[in-house]
Amino acid sequence: MLDRPERIAFFVAACLGPVVWGVMFALFVLVSTPSGGLPLPVEEIPFLEITLLSIFVASAVAFLVEALVRQFLYTRLLKIYKVISNPEKYRNALLADAEEIGKVEMEVRSWAQRTSTEVVSLQARDDVRREFIANLSHELRTPIFNIQGYLLTLLDGVKDSKVRKEYLKKANRNVERMIRLIQDMDVLARLESSQLVLNKETYSLTEQVEDALEQLSDRLQSTEIQVIRDYDAAQSCLVNADPERMDQVILNLISNAIKYSREGDGAFVKVSIQDAEKNYNVTIEDNGIGIAKEDLTRVFERFYRVDRSRTHTKKIGGTGLGLAIVKHIIEAHGHSIKVTSALGAGTTFSFSISKGS
Repeated sequence: MLDRPERIAFFVAACLGPVVWGVMFALFVLVSTPSGGLPLPVEEIPFLEITLLSIFVASAVAFLVEALVRQFLYTRLLKIYKVISNPEKYRNALLADAEEIGKVEMEVRSWAQRTSTEVVSLQARDDVRREFIANLSHELRTPIFNIQGYLLTLLDGVKDSKVRKEYLKKANRNVERMIRLIQDMDVLARLESSQLVLNKETYSLTEQVEDALEQLSDRLQSTEIQVIRDYDAAQSCLVNADPERMDQVILNLISNAIKYSREGDGAFVKVSIQDAEKNYNVTIEDNGIGIAKEDLTRVFERFYRVDRSRTHTKKIGGTGLGLAIVKHIIEAHGHSIKVTSALGAGTTFSFSISKGS
């Protein structure tokens, strides 16, 4: 019984034999009558030679096909035999290939995720840039228009010297507001780019807090806000920090507590200093209007105000950069600042500062 390669060879020879015979017969006729004359007589055609030659060519091609088929099958069977005889080796190779494919897939997915994240990040930066420009334009437009209004009124000719002096004072206040805004922007830019050098030294934190409360004493008295000291003023509480920058932090936080104090009696500002292992934890708390939950994540953004309408009605000034500067100063000292608040229940800011030797 014929095996598979021999059956394939027999089939090829059976199909190819008549084709070869026909081709050879046509070639013989063309060669024998090159001038295009009548075909040769039948007795002159060498049928036997053509048939034998055709059988030879078809058999050679069939044997060649059989050899190729056997080689192909032998190679496949050899591979199967090797896998069966040494499964661990080839299993490891297959696993290695699968692992390599998995790594490539993970790298492609990681690249796609990084690309998507970069696109989202660029869009977010673009949104922040547009919002910053819009807020900066708003902050500059107000004092510029105020100054323009006062100057135009004076140019129209105000005879009353008291009115002229009052207008000049108001124009000067708006100029000072613009100067503070530019100075705060310069400080914030240097803090964000890590170009601001901190001049650290050891000093008394309690004296610094007491000095800040003294500077704000007139505002505290005029608004009838009670100051609660949750620390021993006689204790130095030595810290290692930049005193000028920390003055900005403490003054800004206490000033904010005064700005957003509640209306009427019972308003207070509480300052706490707690001794930790390597730091002093400072907390500044008020019972003012508070901050909505959705605004808490944005209070440290540049120019962000929690309630613009209330800011306007209470005539709360400022550049809108205070808390952003506070956050960067604390972070430049290697610490962080946290805020907790609820509408109508007040706000609490807390941060740490390293102890001094």
